Amino acid sequence: TGVIPVNISSIGVDVWGSYQSFSQTNTCNTSLAVGASCTISVTFKPTATGLKSGRLKVVDGVGIQYVNFTGTGL
Repeated sequence: TGVIPVNISSIGVDVWGSYQSFSQTNTCNTSLAVGASCTISVTFKPTATGLKSGRLKVVDGVGIQYVNFTGTGL
């Protein structure tokens, strides 16, 4: 929400440990107009068993926005 467009510098996934089990894709442009939306999808493809943690990181004109997530490899 807001009254000015949001400038998006980057979108990525931060993960911890040696297992790169999460990736992201998105439909976002470098500028998101007022009232517009885009989709960010996070995919989990475990390479080992156990709990894995990470976070989605969106760098915009305001700062850095994070969304934490977990997955369990079986």
